[in-house]
Amino acid sequence: MMEENIKDLNILIVDDNVDNLVFLEQLFRRKGYRNIMTIADSRNVLPYIGKADPDIILLDIMMPYIDGYEILRSIRGLMDSSVFLPVVVLTAVTDRKAREQTLKDGATDFLTKPLDAVEVILRVGNLLRTRYMYKQHLEYSKLLESAVLHRTRELAANNQALEKVNQVLDETNIEIADRLAEAAEYRDDATGKHTFRVGAISALIAAELGFSTDFIALVDKAARLHDLGKIGIPDAILLKPGKLTEDEFDVMKQHCVIGAKVLSGGHSELLEMAERIALSHHEHWDGNGYPNGLQAKAIPIEARIVSVVDVFDALTHPRPYKDAWAQQDAVDYIKSHKDRQFDGKVVDAFLSVLEKHRGEIDFIDMDVGPEHRQEEE
Repeated sequence: MMEENIKDLNILIVDDNVDNLVFLEQLFRRKGYRNIMTIADSRNVLPYIGKADPDIILLDIMMPYIDGYEILRSIRGLMDSSVFLPVVVLTAVTDRKAREQTLKDGATDFLTKPLDAVEVILRVGNLLRTRYMYKQHLEYSKLLESAVLHRTRELAANNQALEKVNQVLDETNIEIADRLAEAAEYRDDATGKHTFRVGAISALIAAELGFSTDFIALVDKAARLHDLGKIGIPDAILLKPGKLTEDEFDVMKQHCVIGAKVLSGGHSELLEMAERIALSHHEHWDGNGYPNGLQAKAIPIEARIVSVVDVFDALTHPRPYKDAWAQQDAVDYIKSHKDRQFDGKVVDAFLSVLEKHRGEIDFIDMDVGPEHRQEEE
C-alpha cells in the first residue's frame, strides 16, 4: 500500500540539459511514478516551488542564470528547518570540500553524472519513502490533536474522563513510535530486536542514573527511534559490506538529521525526546561527533545514554563488514573512550547495568546499523 502511495508523490527535476530531463522523466514513468515536473530554466524553479508542493527535488548544480547552489540555499531559506524536503544534487563534481559545502547548504544526497538508472531509482525511492512517512507523521499529529481537542472539550467537566483521553493520547503516541521503529528496522535488521534492545537497556541505564519512572518509560520508547533516519540512506551505503569512503560517510551522517526531521513537529513528550535522540546520538562528549559538534552537557542526556548502548551493540554483533567483538573487548573500548566519546557518568552506569543484569539480558545478541563502522575502525 505504501509503495503504491509513494508513486503519487511529486517529483521535481531541474536541469538545463534537456537530454537529462527526458532521461529522468522517462525512467521514473517506467517505474510507475505519476507526478513528474521538469524545469530547464532555473529562473522558474523558485516560483514553481512557491505554488506547488514537490516531495523531492533533483537539482543540477551547474546551470546558467541561477546555479544550483543559490537555488538550494533559497529553498532551505523558504521553509522551516523542521521540514523534511529531500533535495538530491545532480553533479559531476567529486571534490570533497564542494560536496561538504553542498551538504551544509541543505542537500540531502548526491547523484553523480553520468547518471546510473539503478542508482537513481534506489536513492530516490528511499528518500520518497522517508518523505511519505514524514507526511504521514504530520497527518497523524494533526488528526490526533484535533481528536484530543474535540474530546477534551466534550469531557472537560469530567476529570476522570479527561484522564482517559490523556491515556488514549499516550497509547496512540506509543503506537506511532512502535510503527516508525519497525519501519526503520526493516532496512537492515531481519531480527527486529535491535530497536527494542536499545530501548530496554537505555531504560536500565536511566534507572541506574536515578531518573524518574516517567523519564525511564519515555527513554525506553523513544530510544527505539534513534536510527529512524536510516530509511533515507541509500542501500548502496547502508548495506555496503566494506569500509565507507569519506563521501559515503558524509551521506551516512545525514541519517541523524533525516530522523530528527521526520520526528519533528510532534507535541508529545515521547516524540520530542525521540527527535532529540535521533539528532544527537552520534555527538561526542569532547565535541568531535556529528551532526552539530555538540559537547558535554549540551548533548541531551537521553542521547548520551543511547550513544553508549548503540556503539556497544555494534561492537558485539557480527556485521557483513566485521566479526563480532568479544564482550570484554567491547567493554574495554567503551572504557577507553570515557570522557572523550562518551559521558563518563553514563559509562559508569552502563557498566553497573551490565554487571547487575548479566544473566537477564543477552548484551551480545543485538543488532545495529552500519553507520558505526568508521568509529570501530
